[in-house]
Amino acid sequence: MKDVLIVTLGTSPEPIINCITSLRPWRVVFLCSIETKTLVETVRGRVPLPDFNEARDVVILQQRLRSGHGEDNCNELDQLDHVYIRSLNLFLVLRQQNPGCRLIADSTGGTKTMTTGLAMAAVDDGSVKLYLTGNDRTRGQAALSGYSAPVAVSTAPIHARRLQDRELPSLLKRHDYEAARQAVRRVQAYSDPDPETLLWLRKLEDLLVALDAWDRFDHLRALEVLTQLGERCLDQKLLFPLKRVIASRRLLDPVAQEQKWPQMKGHGLEAVEDLLLNAERRATQERFDDAVGRLYRAMELTAQLLLKVAVKDQVGPDGIETAAVVLDHLPAAIQPRWREVASRKTNGTQGAPLEIGLTDAFDLLADLGHSTGHCWLRQRNTMINALQIRNHSLFAHGFAPVGYRGWLELSNTLGGFLQVAIEEHTAGAGNSLLMAQFPTTLAELLVGL
Repeated sequence: MKDVLIVTLGTSPEPIINCITSLRPWRVVFLCSIETKTLVETVRGRVPLPDFNEARDVVILQQRLRSGHGEDNCNELDQLDHVYIRSLNLFLVLRQQNPGCRLIADSTGGTKTMTTGLAMAAVDDGSVKLYLTGNDRTRGQAALSGYSAPVAVSTAPIHARRLQDRELPSLLKRHDYEAARQAVRRVQAYSDPDPETLLWLRKLEDLLVALDAWDRFDHLRALEVLTQLGERCLDQKLLFPLKRVIASRRLLDPVAQEQKWPQMKGHGLEAVEDLLLNAERRATQERFDDAVGRLYRAMELTAQLLLKVAVKDQVGPDGIETAAVVLDHLPAAIQPRWREVASRKTNGTQGAPLEIGLTDAFDLLADLGHSTGHCWLRQRNTMINALQIRNHSLFAHGFAPVGYRGWLELSNTLGGFLQVAIEEHTAGAGNSLLMAQFPTTLAELLVGL
């Protein structure tokens, strides 16, 4: 790989000569002023620059040498933004001219603005290796002289701190775990992080992988990552709640049942809680169609789970599967009504299984005397009207986008109904098993790690 060195040239050529001698780059590009341009020849007379081309490799920053210079002559030597942008543009040009090259920057010489601008550009570029050439200066000496050597500047801690203070807070606040993970991986790619910083970044990435998987309902993947982390502080916060979600999911998911996903006994409606929290996260991102779709599924799932686990005294130990309701298992008093429903839905086909949707499922809960079913009957018209927002969306049967007002109406109506259903179902379990929203700050995410 060919190294291209960019240096800021001040009044002393010695550090630049020592830097070139030590690093032995294939090509050198000088950032200088009109006054210091003459020192390029001094450098060339002391070290070989076989591929040097003055028109290409000497970049002169403008300056006003006299008051008579017009306003067009910008004094770039004193304007940090100009030096910074010109340095970034220079990196781009050099990569185009030398595909596959490695860029190295040394910001030892030149004015404070020149050195600061080049160093900032190198840090922000992320792929430019930054050096500083120095030695112990003689007291009172303004410039470096004698022997000096370039020392690599560690930029990984700078990027890690930026990640911590500037990037991750906004990404976590809006629950964008994949973008946060990519930001962490970008910082990990720097070659010089200290062991402590590297360990912190790896743990952080693992946590973000787990949260992203969980956020996409890939519960098994999230469980694998959290289990591998093995941090006891994560048990109550993430691992145990996830295992209870899986236990709830296993009540209806044949794949999770057959593969025996690890679980922890809970109250049974954790999968509904998981959907509601997920809907809140989508609303935070202003993805209201997604949020409403999750609310609808949470309604459907609540009825399915309650029919599966909460009415066994009336229908038997296997509960009721909404995809195939066994009419003979229903109490005799309500069988005629549901046989009529089955006949209507199956066009009188004898022996055809009865599959019921959301409204029928809650109606059946009401007929079985469940409190959530009775609550549904009291609000039935209101709930069905609210559901029209979802039904008219592109995700369902129409084309109308769902905005904040639509989300708010459904959240208040359906979300409120579901919260009551969960509270009634968990009344004997206390609040210790209720799930909390994912962490929204770095402090919450990394507590104890």
